Amino acid sequence: MSFGSLMKVLLPDFPTSGLSDSKGACISWEHSRKLGTFPLVFKRKSLARRHPKALNLNPMRLVLTICYLLSSYLLSAADNLLLQSPHKKVQASLYIQQGKLMYQLAAGKHILLEPAYLGLQTDHRQVGTGVDNITIARKYTITETLPSRINSQFATNHCTVYIITIRSKAVQDTIEFRLFDNGCAFRYIPAGTGHQLVKEELTSFKIPASSSVWYFERNSDWKLKSYAGLWQQTAIEKLPLVSSQGAIQGKPLVIQLPSKKYIVVTEAALADYSGMRLKAIGNNTLQVNFTEGPAGFAVNGKLQSPWRVVLYANNLQELVNNQVIEDLNPAPNTSLFAETSYIQPGKSVWSWITRNEHYMEPAEERKFIDAAAALQFQYTMIDEGWETKWPNKWQQLQELCAYAATRKVKVWVWKHSKDIRDTIQRNNFLDSVQMAGAAGVKTDFMNSEAKDLIDFELGFLEATAKRKLMVNFHGCQAPTGESKTWPNEMTREGIRGMELNIMKEPIPAWHNAALPFTRFLCGHGDYTPGFFSNKANTTYTHQLALLYLFNSPFQCIAENPITLLNDPVYQPILPLLKTLPVTWDETIVLPGSKIGQLAAFARRKGKDWYIAVINGTDSATAFTLQTSFLAKQKKYKAYIVSDAPKDAGFAATEQNVHNKYSNQFNLPATGGLVIQIKSE
Repeated sequence: MSFGSLMKVLLPDFPTSGLSDSKGACISWEHSRKLGTFPLVFKRKSLARRHPKALNLNPMRLVLTICYLLSSYLLSAADNLLLQSPHKKVQASLYIQQGKLMYQLAAGKHILLEPAYLGLQTDHRQVGTGVDNITIARKYTITETLPSRINSQFATNHCTVYIITIRSKAVQDTIEFRLFDNGCAFRYIPAGTGHQLVKEELTSFKIPASSSVWYFERNSDWKLKSYAGLWQQTAIEKLPLVSSQGAIQGKPLVIQLPSKKYIVVTEAALADYSGMRLKAIGNNTLQVNFTEGPAGFAVNGKLQSPWRVVLYANNLQELVNNQVIEDLNPAPNTSLFAETSYIQPGKSVWSWITRNEHYMEPAEERKFIDAAAALQFQYTMIDEGWETKWPNKWQQLQELCAYAATRKVKVWVWKHSKDIRDTIQRNNFLDSVQMAGAAGVKTDFMNSEAKDLIDFELGFLEATAKRKLMVNFHGCQAPTGESKTWPNEMTREGIRGMELNIMKEPIPAWHNAALPFTRFLCGHGDYTPGFFSNKANTTYTHQLALLYLFNSPFQCIAENPITLLNDPVYQPILPLLKTLPVTWDETIVLPGSKIGQLAAFARRKGKDWYIAVINGTDSATAFTLQTSFLAKQKKYKAYIVSDAPKDAGFAATEQNVHNKYSNQFNLPATGGLVIQIKSE
């Protein structure tokens, strides 16, 4: 029975339209029901004016009516709201407890987050404290499919949006929730439009007991400057004390629940705000933390926080292919990116990490360009030193770009961020880079995610887009989906990559086997894989597999390209290097994968499939490949690269495969496997 029908039974004279909403406007219950919201506030005087008979009620009917209305109001608009994803797979409960705004998160019967606080402290007041009422002011659904360049060709955005008003005395704030079938996100939009100082966020995430958490660790103050820590695991109960650098962790935190399902705590669409860090405060709880600490940071104009995000996955396949972070970022500015032909994913050679006595000499860099052309790479990266070693740097850069163009190769250049923090200096530098004919800029050593550095990064993306230049950020935090809004961002560091191998901090195999399920969930990463000549405790094929496992539309390969071309040990993999994709149309996490132990992907580019597997352990392991993902009744040719005995290089064979193919491969300790599958 509808509410209107019930009212006609209980109260024949009671109006079913013309009631007052929370703002005093006239709204019908039926209209409110269709919107999925019930923001009704009954005002005796206004009701009496419009419907005098409504106040002349039978006492019993009046009691029944009040009870009915009170229960409806409490469940939907007073202090308890239930929010659901499009297919009701994820539910968030938002409620008031002793004047404080609280929430919890579930997926069916599984608790994802236990009750925790929401709120924001500014220099003016505290949002989420002293709350009188919460109301769903608007509810709608988003369904869209947009291009992607990470794990698949497209990203599908399907979520239910709830715009919720938070009423505290005379002030009305807003919090926006988006519920996905594989995640939940929310952001604060406090009242007011003037200058505000964000002092603290009360936002907390309470993790169920007995969960395990993956976090990154580096025993120095560089941990949160560069996000270059080793990924490792601990119990959620131990997180406050497990790190030598204190209780504050960088994002994301990847959590396996007692149910064996996964959640990820991170953020999306970071802009005009300080980057979110997470402090383990005990009782299995994480609280949002900022680089600036109690001093806070200033926001001019309308204050809107980035999205606080909880991803949800039943298994590693769903975890890797979760697109919520990308979905939460706004689309590119159509005017700024009206022409995007200059944005071209590709592979790059790099002289810095294997530099010799001739490093950065123009003649040596020409050799790298020639090698890039021979390997069918699209770019060369001119890293630190070109501005100091070249006496006529702009003329020499222009000459090098012109030479590279004859070889169908384009040039990137490096720049220390401290030299271009000033807007005028930045613009003068970028104008010179553009006039010289370079394609992109790698800027380095931001070493913080404080708001002024976030402002610098976004300002840099805008300034480069205006000049049709691509960007690679180094010495920075992990991404939050910026490359959707700014497609000229091709990659960023915020990861412990191969350059640590020359800094006496060699990367262990287990770190590599964790990365696809941890840091790379946030987006692309400039790990600079393929460092065959300085591979630490990994094997040759392990290093090769990283090229296929790690996402980076600008894939800068560590090994000296001249070595790759001239050393016979690399001859078996040259065909793979020449055809290596850097974006993917489809990604499948294969059975046997386990964070930190084994990473096994099947990835498709066009009609071709690539299998990449790495062993993260110090023991040999067996991996069984079943190719049921291949099209039925088609024949394929597989080019299989594995580790030669005693890590002497690569072993390459060919086989015919099909949809029913199954084979067990024995991977040595810290070894790898790469297979290219092409249709005949």
